[in-house]
Amino acid sequence: MESKSKKRAGIVLLALLWACLLAVSPAPANPGAGERGAGVSLEKAIGIAKQNVPVPPEFKQFNSSFSSEDTEGAFWNLRWFSEGSGGGDLHVTVNAVSGEIMSMYMYKHVQPGTRYSGLPRHSRQEAQKIAENFARQLQPERFAQTKLAPDSNGFVQPLPGPGIRDYPYVHYYRFMRLSDGIPVSENGINVAVNGETGEIQEFQVRWNNNLKLPPAAGRISLERARQIFNGEGLELVYVYTGSRERDTGERPYLVYQPREGGFLLDALTGKLVDPDDQYYYLYSDMRAGGSGLVTNETAALSPEESAVVEKTRGLLSIEAARNKAEQAYRLPAGVNLRHSSLSSSWSAPGSKVWYFTYANQDDTVSVNLTVDALSGELQSFSSYQREEDYKAPAVNLSEAEARVKAEELLQRLQPEKFKQVELRRTTREPGPWPKTGDPLPRAYGFNYARLVNEIPFPDNGFNVTINSTTGEITSYNLRWWNTDFPQPEGILARSKANEIYAVKNPLTLEYLQRYHHWKPEREPSYALMYRPEMRLEFMIDARTGNKLDFEGNPVKDKNIEFSDIAGHPAEQDILLLAGAGIVSSDNNLFRPNDQITGAELIAMLVSAYSPSYYYPDRTPGENEPWYQPFMRQALALGILDTGCRLDPEAPATRLQAARLLVNARGYGPLARLSALFKLEAADAGAVPEAERGYAASAAGLGLLPLKEGKFAPSDTITRGEAAQILVRALTAG
Repeated sequence: MESKSKKRAGIVLLALLWACLLAVSPAPANPGAGERGAGVSLEKAIGIAKQNVPVPPEFKQFNSSFSSEDTEGAFWNLRWFSEGSGGGDLHVTVNAVSGEIMSMYMYKHVQPGTRYSGLPRHSRQEAQKIAENFARQLQPERFAQTKLAPDSNGFVQPLPGPGIRDYPYVHYYRFMRLSDGIPVSENGINVAVNGETGEIQEFQVRWNNNLKLPPAAGRISLERARQIFNGEGLELVYVYTGSRERDTGERPYLVYQPREGGFLLDALTGKLVDPDDQYYYLYSDMRAGGSGLVTNETAALSPEESAVVEKTRGLLSIEAARNKAEQAYRLPAGVNLRHSSLSSSWSAPGSKVWYFTYANQDDTVSVNLTVDALSGELQSFSSYQREEDYKAPAVNLSEAEARVKAEELLQRLQPEKFKQVELRRTTREPGPWPKTGDPLPRAYGFNYARLVNEIPFPDNGFNVTINSTTGEITSYNLRWWNTDFPQPEGILARSKANEIYAVKNPLTLEYLQRYHHWKPEREPSYALMYRPEMRLEFMIDARTGNKLDFEGNPVKDKNIEFSDIAGHPAEQDILLLAGAGIVSSDNNLFRPNDQITGAELIAMLVSAYSPSYYYPDRTPGENEPWYQPFMRQALALGILDTGCRLDPEAPATRLQAARLLVNARGYGPLARLSALFKLEAADAGAVPEAERGYAASAAGLGLLPLKEGKFAPSDTITRGEAAQILVRALTAG
């Protein structure tokens, strides 16, 4: 578990990264005509900044710089700051032609002894209004052309826990630029609001004034794009998500998942685009598979440990394995063995490989060889030769010719396995950036996936890389597991899988900036594309239709839309907890007037009081109820104690809630000293003596106020009341 210091370091790093984004290249020491010709003087720029961004009185020092780029424009870079350990910074960038504020970043040093606790003073909804008003004030015309970007990947910006913290909580917002209602990538307005003070902490405008967007009028319809996605967007594959270090009995299973490389559809031509060819990924691809060997999961074994492994498992000795490796691959002259180890294999759970590294004396040539530790079969080889002259490669081999060489190798080394694969993906490794911009691949890579029942199993197959100049095969990798595969019977139709996927990730139309791999572009170009919105990344169990993450765990929808809370007294509290991922909806319902069960209350408390950086496995074991992982974690956090009598499936009472809440706040050991407490309630006699400290603490802290002078220990609690109680607990000092 991470320490608070690590968390603070992460926040500081995030702030620094943002500051780097806002930074503009400094002007030379003696600016020339560019500065003198700026339409906005330094004096005027300072006035604009101070009029819109209050400068903290402690920031008494000031300096400025000027920068000018023929493509970016001219800017005044203003900095107010306070020196010393208790200092801080305010950076403001003003357009020297238009007078617009383009960015600001403020860091205030937290004074020693300053502490924050509970929920931030400003909720996410309140902070959003602050962010919108500030962006509208500084950039009225541009802000009118934006919309708030939705959270992606089911991400919920976690609220701080109830404990003491020495850093302020910050809300982040991204407003996407629109052109004719269509989002434009890499353009928009970013705002960050200090949740404790309501101050604007960060502001940035990323706006290309020279956009050349293709007309959207001739695009294919969304309905046609959906038809193409239904045929091409998802693929049926076998995946394995179990342990790699040992065979636990888990086997590959069938899922529908996004197609290899993602789905990117040119909206003007109706053709699929390979993101690797011209575009960087716009969202992370977390699918398993790819590399065939993990060499760092198991440390190199000592001779004594190796002897035990060989004796108990019948593995090849290091000498026998090395002989197998060197018989299968002809080593270049002058290289010697540098390192060897016995490691876990990625391709077959529980299997081992011998790994050998060779190099020449000056390390200009190196070779890696891997063989199966049981059979001696060559699993992989790779060679590297350092080039003295880093220049554009001379391409003597076409992609088609390279593929022939790759398949000749596979036919020679693994003729039977080669019959069971298909070419899944071809990549071109770019050489240095040539001035001409011509695509000159240094090497070609070929990925072959194993087919089982005519269905790909991407975890298994071959990878081959071939040098485009010499025709040399520089790397080869085999991934293969002799295991059982389920038959593709009784599985969901692709149309049903598409329907499930589209609910969370509907197709969206967007102008995407093109990043060409082969040459830098002075003026960025854009293409009109359809792609899934990627609010939540998941794959679909082909038999059950359940959504799974890429480790095979069930994905719980973080849906915060409720159709049954409008006008309810707990509406804002429910939305606040939902925005932090503490509660979610079931079929868009919260059921605020239903009695809350002990298990539901435990789940809310565990979600609220777990450290924000801690993500435990909450998947119930076989034949376990859904709430059992929460019960275990509640015990670990001290929310549940051995004296707490709670039926998880029965409605929770006020007295039970008092005990859980006081334990969650860390006051349980004191509350159990009942003789120290007096409960000022008309029905104090109805509270068992052993529970008096809990009831008195909950009432005294305002967590469970008295009802007409009574504590009402046996009264049950509704789900809406539980949300109100939890927000009070998280807000209390």
